[in-house]
Amino acid sequence: MDTDLQTVAHNTSHPSGCRKVVYSEMEFLPWDNPDNIVSAEAEAFAYRLKCIVLVLLFLIGGPGNVINMAVFYKQGLKDRVNLCLFALSLADELYLIAAMFHHAELVHTQFSSTDRYGPMFTFLANNNFAGFLGLMYVSMVLSAIIASERCLCVLSPLNFHTLIRTRTMAVVIVFVYLLAAGPYFIVSLRMHIGCVYDPSTGFVSQVADIGAFYKTHKALVDRLDSFVYGVGLPGVVMVVVVTATIITVVKLRQVVTWRTETSSSISPREVALTKMLIGTSILFIICVFPFAVSRFSWLFLPEMNSGRRNHNLYLTTFWMNKMMTYFNASFNILVYYAMGSRYRDVFWALFSRRSKPGQK
Repeated sequence: MDTDLQTVAHNTSHPSGCRKVVYSEMEFLPWDNPDNIVSAEAEAFAYRLKCIVLVLLFLIGGPGNVINMAVFYKQGLKDRVNLCLFALSLADELYLIAAMFHHAELVHTQFSSTDRYGPMFTFLANNNFAGFLGLMYVSMVLSAIIASERCLCVLSPLNFHTLIRTRTMAVVIVFVYLLAAGPYFIVSLRMHIGCVYDPSTGFVSQVADIGAFYKTHKALVDRLDSFVYGVGLPGVVMVVVVTATIITVVKLRQVVTWRTETSSSISPREVALTKMLIGTSILFIICVFPFAVSRFSWLFLPEMNSGRRNHNLYLTTFWMNKMMTYFNASFNILVYYAMGSRYRDVFWALFSRRSKPGQK
């Protein structure tokens, strides 16, 4: 999750509530470990870059996901695919909003203050609002469902339309929101923004420390963070999306070839829709694959973790991978518009009396 142990120290009087730490008695601080492959300065730059990119992407993804929801609502949520894409856009929008509340102010504080965290981030972290960042995993699972839906639809178009109805899909989506995001509120209780005090030097340092809940429920939080959100969900989702996308591409090529020779049970509209959804799956794989691989690798590289030998490398890769999830949550509108003719028609109908550009 979004935690680290790095502090930014400044000399002041000892405030109440600070934990006592004597830095001079430590062999080294995690970010100053001489074995670190990445310097503390490089990690700090990656942290700032992630925050800046988030703000820029929100200018695209914020309104973009709202437009997506409006388009799919206009097309009709009684259609199973429209419902799934509406739910995906909603998850991406809420994830970007949660990330903005947590990290946007850091663009300012990183350049104007000695503190690593701003007051907004501190308030949200200490009151467990970080749990809303778990909406990223809702987006992942919905992407896997959409890829699987297209795969099964292409493999067996007649049977699949009768097996999975819109009402059933709506129930599945509700459970995805609850089960994929809900436990993340437990994981987010790990972090608490506080301070430590070094009585030998008089330095007070701001620190992302472990919370009281984590101290008493360490095993539960670690299992959820490592095996559910670290390996389980990203790993299973990535395998499903990659496998379903490959099968869909192969089968769709056969369908297009057969169409030139004989009739097909898949309509031209379904073919166009499938191509568009393949585009969203490819975007998902490009953006989320590094995140899934890095989380999986941490199980076998114990020193690549917060507070360990490769503290800076761990955080740098984490910030970069999180940045890629912002891209995934922001750019679907470009895929929809570029590859979906029906999407473009409804898009322009929302903003003008014309159904599409150039039409009178």
